Amino acid sequence: MELVHFYQRIELDDEVRIVSSYLQGKNAQIEITYNFSNQDVPSDTDITIHGISKKTASKFKVGSNLSIYAGFYNADFTENNISHLLTASITTVDAIKWDSGDWYLHLTIQDGTKVDPKKALKVAQSKQVRAKSTNKSSTYRTQMRNFENNAKKRRQAWLNANPNATRHQKHLNYVQIQNSIKAYRTQLKGAQSRATEKSNKQKTYRVKTVYKNMSFKAGTKGSTIIKTLANKAGIKISELKLVYNHVYYSGYTAKKKPLSCIQDIAKDCKTDMFYQHGKLVIKSFVSNKHLNYTCLPKTGLITSPSLSTDEDNKDVYEATILFNPIITTGVIFRIDDKFSGFTDDVIVTNGNATLSNSDTPTMTINFKKLSQYKKEQASEIKKAKSDDAKAKSKLDAKRVKQAKTKRTNRKK
Repeated sequence: MELVHFYQRIELDDEVRIVSSYLQGKNAQIEITYNFSNQDVPSDTDITIHGISKKTASKFKVGSNLSIYAGFYNADFTENNISHLLTASITTVDAIKWDSGDWYLHLTIQDGTKVDPKKALKVAQSKQVRAKSTNKSSTYRTQMRNFENNAKKRRQAWLNANPNATRHQKHLNYVQIQNSIKAYRTQLKGAQSRATEKSNKQKTYRVKTVYKNMSFKAGTKGSTIIKTLANKAGIKISELKLVYNHVYYSGYTAKKKPLSCIQDIAKDCKTDMFYQHGKLVIKSFVSNKHLNYTCLPKTGLITSPSLSTDEDNKDVYEATILFNPIITTGVIFRIDDKFSGFTDDVIVTNGNATLSNSDTPTMTINFKKLSQYKKEQASEIKKAKSDDAKAKSKLDAKRVKQAKTKRTNRKK
């Protein structure tokens, strides 16, 4: 299909539908700077609508949902490749402006809604607590001390009353006093034991609720944690397909905000997390199907691929191509440029498109060679498996040691 007529359409909820095309006399002017990336935060897209009335402009409000469609028709309008780019919420709307006989409106939408509570998730945990507890040991010691003091006083009183008592008589009195102390101690201990037994049967408890960070036991898989956190926080994940389902052998505690925790877990699972067409996606780019599309000068390649000048992105290339609505983050297709000698399957990491009827719609894309991407991913997964094997070995050794300690204690 030969791409000739460029077409754009924006739809605001069910209220407004604006078309920018030469088809059927529709010739509104819409300018869009459309961004897409492999980052775990939504991208912003700028939209300017020319020739809009004040009444229509007033319907564009922050929070409303806006959808963008774009693509090309062939020469006789019998075929097209028009596709849905994204549906997202309006984040900013400028006041309508007048310039050179034209009313225009500028607004911004965000490719996806970043739903994340302000704080880490807390879960309620209930436990029973004694409503009232007495210190029986303290009561016992007080009673014994008082009895012994009284016994000493009785002993001294007897000695004062019997100054001429013989040594044998004094000894008999001492033994009598000590026997009374021993008898009282036995009586007191028996009473204490009976009271304790009765108290244990009549214990009263109250339920105490405490709030702690959500925790997961040792051996929990990353997929389980992601799904649980997303469900609790109301974060909608359009697609979840982990490259490596990392196991947390030491357990996991969600101390950060839910989305931040999910980002960390996705990294541990060596899986890309990004927004695509307004939806949050967690999966490997490698799992995407190859597009039946080869980009060469005849089919849309405008500038030859060249290595990115960004030092933080090694092995990343960039090129400018004719706008293609199906090209976005994670897409795999082939570039064949005989001029530069670059011929390879590539994975798009990020880019942006400038869309307007007044100029040729183009897009600048950053990408990696598919082979290089797979090589890097395989290396990361190999290291992750090695680290997990060591963690599992330590956990198993700890459990064996604990089991031996328990057996030894039982024998004692």
